[in-house]
Formats: sequence, structure tokens, C-alpha cells
Amino acid sequence: MPEHLQTVYIIPAGDSCRVATAHCATVESEGFLRRFRYMMNTFSAVAAQMNDGENQNRQSASGTFTGVQGTEFIVPDGFIQLDESPNIGYQYTFWHPDYEIRIVVYEIAPGYIPEGAYETDYNIASKNPDVTYFNHGENWFVQSGYNNNGEEIFYSKECTTDRGLKSFWISYPTAKREFGDPIAAEFENNCRF
Repeated sequence: MPEHLQTVYIIPAGDSCRVATAHCATVESEGFLRRFRYMMNTFSAVAAQMNDGENQNRQSASGTFTGVQGTEFIVPDGFIQLDESPNIGYQYTFWHPDYEIRIVVYEIAPGYIPEGAYETDYNIASKNPDVTYFNHGENWFVQSGYNNNGEEIFYSKECTTDRGLKSFWISYPTAKREFGDPIAAEFENNCRF
């Protein structure tokens, strides 16, 4: 497995396009959430800036979404779905270009979960110095905090069920917290593993 990955997306936008790059570090022995922790997105206009009319014409990914392993959630208005494939399991990634909010939902079927994956993720999250809030139950934990020297807020939840290991990760710039906080709270309330 490569240690660092980069994925590039070209998203049509009228007479121009936007480029999205996802950078992540994968360290399998240190848990799946570490992969998301290092993920960063950068959007930049390649040609002309998209105007409001072009934003309205983009295909939205909003509405109820059900993953292959049964995770169900509502994608808020204004998000587009990016196509990303993890090494194992299923990953669903949604991006809001105006608010720079990224939502990643990850599912792994029971027979494919590496031994100790949940426990490893739990241990990393509970000791992560970037985490400002951590809570847990018998088969789940949540964490939130700041990445990139406080420039990015993240919130994540992971749990094990009879249908496998499930998690979601939401991140957005601290400067756009007025948009990101309510979307993160709404998503957490409607996501069903």
C-alpha cells in the first residue's frame, strides 16, 4: 500500500472547470481515521470564476443516500458527490464548493475489517492532541477538533455494528464555521449506521 496518495478531480463548471485535489497519508497499522486526518482539499478556478447562474446549473447530490452496507444519511443542499475508491470497503465523498465543506462516509463489511481496526482508531482518536471533544459508548466514539494550526474544523464518528465498521468525517475552514457547524450537527443527527 502506498504511504501517500493524491487524487485529482476535474469538475466541469460552465465554460471553465474546477480542480479538486485530495491528499492523504495512509498508515494501515495506525487505523483508518488517520487517512482522513491528513486529507486536505484545495479548489481553485482554472478559467473564469463560476457565477451564481453556473452554480445553480450544477447537478446536486442532495437528498437521502443509502450506502452499500446500509448506512443512510441525508446529503444537505448544494453538495456534489466526488468519486473516490478506498482500498477496502466503500467511501462516499461530498463537497460543498461555496462553503468548502467535505463530508466523507466510509463503510467496511464485517468480513473485511482488519483485526483491531476499531480499537486502533479509538486509541488514536482518544490521544490525538488536535481533538478538543471526545466521547464514546460501547461500540462508537465521536471526536472533533482543529487541523492545520486551527484553520480547519473536523468532526467524526465511528462505530461497529453487525453490518461492519462505519464512520463519517466532516471538515471545513474555521473561517466558514457559521455554515459548517449547523451542517455538521444536522448530518450527525440524521446519519444512521
